[in-house]
Amino acid sequence: MKTEDKIYSLNEGYSPVIYKSKSGLTYSFPVSSGHADMEFEFDISEQDFEVLKSSNYKFKAFYYILFNEAQSTFGTGHPNPRRYTAEEFEDVKNKVLYKSDHDLKLFIKEFSKEKNLAEEYFHSFSKNVFQ
Repeated sequence: MKTEDKIYSLNEGYSPVIYKSKSGLTYSFPVSSGHADMEFEFDISEQDFEVLKSSNYKFKAFYYILFNEAQSTFGTGHPNPRRYTAEEFEDVKNKVLYKSDHDLKLFIKEFSKEKNLAEEYFHSFSKNVFQ
């Protein structure tokens, strides 16, 4: 990604960005796990972009879920590293972007519980990433 191609993010630094690519719009997000850092990129639609741009809550929730899902596929000491797929990305995108805020809050709570994360972890994660 070239800096001039970036069209949206909530802040600078280690956080997701949306940029114009040859194929259209691309959502790019960093993930760290142990001593490994990776950047993931997936195409999104104009409609997805509008949802992300219109709701900081959904933008943050999307990254929270993606970060934890992608992080579980690699990293120091990971027993079975694998590639995070476009199908997994699409599944998360549809679960996060197109739910009501109420249903999304319940989804985040259940996701956090399933990943053995504290219920309030979403808020501390978002605060740390998007300050």
